[in-house]
Formats: sequence, C-alpha cells, structure tokens
Amino acid sequence: MACAFLAFDAREALAQDANVKAAGLDNFKKYCSSCHSIGGGKLVGPDLAGLKERAPSRDWAIAFTKDPKSQNDAYSKKIRADFNDVMSPQSKAAGGALDDQTIADIVDFIFAGGPGLAQKKLRTATAADIDTGRAIFMGEQRLTNGGPACISCHSIAGVTGLGGGTLASQVGAKNPDLTAAFNRNGGEAGLRAALGSPQFLVMAQVYGKQPMTEDEVIALTAFLGDASRKTEPDQRSDYLIIYGIVGAIALLFALDFIWIKRFRNVRKTLVGDQS
Repeated sequence: MACAFLAFDAREALAQDANVKAAGLDNFKKYCSSCHSIGGGKLVGPDLAGLKERAPSRDWAIAFTKDPKSQNDAYSKKIRADFNDVMSPQSKAAGGALDDQTIADIVDFIFAGGPGLAQKKLRTATAADIDTGRAIFMGEQRLTNGGPACISCHSIAGVTGLGGGTLASQVGAKNPDLTAAFNRNGGEAGLRAALGSPQFLVMAQVYGKQPMTEDEVIALTAFLGDASRKTEPDQRSDYLIIYGIVGAIALLFALDFIWIKRFRNVRKTLVGDQS
C-alpha cells in the first residue's frame, strides 16, 4: 500500500511539473529571457536559479514582478541597487503588459527551476563579426528577415555622421545612444539575450515579427562591445561630412560673389549704353 501511495505522489508531482512547464515556459521565454536566465548566469538582471530559496516568499516574488518599486524590504532594495533599478513594472495595473495570472505562472515556473528551459550556448564572436555588426548597424548590410537598421533609431559614437536616428528618443527611450549599451545590458551574454528577444516597446513590435538571426545578434553584440571599449572613437567619417558641408557653403559664397560681380559689370554696360 505504501508503494502505491508513493507511486501516486510521484505521478502527481510529474503532473504538477508538466502543468507548471506548460503555463510558464513560453511566457518566460517571451517576457523574461532577454534579461534573465535560470541557471545560465547573470544577464541584464540576476540569474533566477534558486530564487525560491532566496526570495522571502512566493507572494513577494509576484509583487516584485508586478512592480519592483512597490517592495521596500531589505532584499528588494539590494536587488534594485545591484542591478541599477533597471526592471520596470510588469503588471498591467502598473503600466506593464502582463496580467496577474501570467505573472503567477512565470513565478511558479521560476520556483520550479525552469522545467524544459534549455540554456543555449552561442558561438564565440570573431574580429570579422565586429565588421559585420558595424555594417548591420549602419544599414550597409540588410538583416536577413528585413528588420530596420539600428541607425534608423539610434546613434553611437564614431560612426553615425550627423547623429544617427532619433526615433528611440522620440518614443521615450532612456538611452537612444548605444555607445555604452554593451555595459548597460550586462556584457556579452546580457546584450545577446536582449537583442535576441527584445522587450522595449518598439523593438519588440518590429523584431518580434522580423527577428534577427543568431549570427546577426552575435555580430551586433561584438560591434557594440568593441564600441564600448574604445576611449577615442574613430571620427573620420564625421569629419568628412563636416568638411563636405563647410566646403559646399564656401563654394556657394564664392559663386554668389562671382555672380554679383558679373551682374554689376553687365548693369554698368547697359546703363552706359543708355546714356
């Protein structure tokens, strides 16, 4: 009889795990994986493996996910301080996108250890990826799935000519300039995750339908990482544009001067003939 009860408990536990996986896996991938892993290391936010043991309670985890600033206990303050208070409210009531049931499903999924979540290891970037990433950023190389070039919305030191795109700042982005994006997003792993599954409103809408490929994500991450390490960005492209503008203005002034002088000579001749 004891064996029968044990077998029943095991089946019930497996059923519960399956339900947790079904309810939370896709939602975690869609809404959380750009900033968090479960056992894959720190990204933009903390690795959530073992959160069940670290968190004060399940209710705390749900409340913190809904709105991090609503929690003022010591652990909440530490998490916000350690990660630069980067997490925005996730619940619809606080301005986010998730309903209460989705948040509860995600928390249960995390507490269960992320059943079924595979931690994919991407290849190491090369020097060639930096050049490819720059071409992608500038729009010189089109994205495979047709997404827009980064420069249409963002700027970056050293390569953006007259400043790059302005859409990111117009829609309220805190950091439209991406020179320091590599560091802001937790380094290579964090930025790769953020580009592979973007959560910012406009990016999520655009690249959700036209996602970047794995190689494109790696290349852009490599380029942004290289840009973040340069203390004196290459400004040659900026200088060429500036020199071109100055030269054009000087040419216009020269042509204007020549035309006025010629007009006066013609006018003098005409007036002289009439007299």
